[in-house]
Amino acid sequence: MKLKWLVSLSVSTIILGGYSVASNAEIMRVNGPYQGLGLGSTEFDIYEGYSLQFTTIYTQVGYQFSPYFALEGRLGIGLNEEPTPLNGDVYTQEPLTGKITSEPVHTQVGSGLQLQTSIFLKANYPVSSRVGVFLFAGYARNKLSYNDDYSRFAKEVIGSNTNQFLITEENYDKDGKTFGAGVDYMLNQRWQASAEYQYFDAIEGNIYALNFSINYRF
Repeated sequence: MKLKWLVSLSVSTIILGGYSVASNAEIMRVNGPYQGLGLGSTEFDIYEGYSLQFTTIYTQVGYQFSPYFALEGRLGIGLNEEPTPLNGDVYTQEPLTGKITSEPVHTQVGSGLQLQTSIFLKANYPVSSRVGVFLFAGYARNKLSYNDDYSRFAKEVIGSNTNQFLITEENYDKDGKTFGAGVDYMLNQRWQASAEYQYFDAIEGNIYALNFSINYRF
């Protein structure tokens, strides 16, 4: 997949770049709280034959306990909309008898990444005073929401306006394990840039992300 190739290329480039531009001047890594802002690309392979790609923006806060361990939490959303399969049933109720009949609906609707959260433990290894590599593992949640008007699909399927309502598969909302790896570069004693690959254990399908962030250490 395109995202996997991009992940490998980006992380490799940053690692090599970090070795080549690392300054001889020592920079002391600051322990304590930090906060940052990140931009990412998340790919959802959760529907058979469909791959959804969302550009994400997120904020992150964390605490660096030592040069080797940190705890971090993130909260993010998607910035774009993607066409997504919608499979369900349109139910029609007769106004006089109350009888309910149904017709299946299989179509596409617009969806967005409404929420992406994660909290994890992070293991750091300083390669030099500026460059470090890290692994992380924890818990995450991804939530997609349909953005279209369901009543429009009910009218298309039934061809009438008589007390129609649509029951579909639920919006995608799954939580589970997450883990990943990346590299960071200390711009100075307070500012840090990072690039990483993140995998979400979705059970149904796969979710991958490539993230870039800037952190400020207090």
